[in-house]
Amino acid sequence: MLVHIGYLFYAIAKADKSLTFEEYVKLSDSLEKHWSFIGKSGMNEIKSSFNTLQNNDEPASDSFKTFIDYFHQNPDNFTEELKDLILKTANEIAYAFAKINKSELNFMARLSLEFKKT
Repeated sequence: MLVHIGYLFYAIAKADKSLTFEEYVKLSDSLEKHWSFIGKSGMNEIKSSFNTLQNNDEPASDSFKTFIDYFHQNPDNFTEELKDLILKTANEIAYAFAKINKSELNFMARLSLEFKKT
């Protein structure tokens, strides 16, 4: 599941087709601040999938779709608390560089709608 959360965070950061240092720093900060319950290895798993996608310059839309597909196949893995935390972290990443842009806002709105369906 954590790998797929990395896919989502990558998609949000890469929504505008560029990934800034500030967005990556915000991901790291948010993981340290809010995700300590998954441990260092869990945080590293999220960062590793994020980094792999970045190194391969994967399209944000593909990564977003991969996360949404996983979410629909495994809805029981996502408590309301986890969905709220995912939205909070994604929002922090989106606002990390020059506030939120239209592409990031689009992904955030779609994510919120998908979470509300379950």
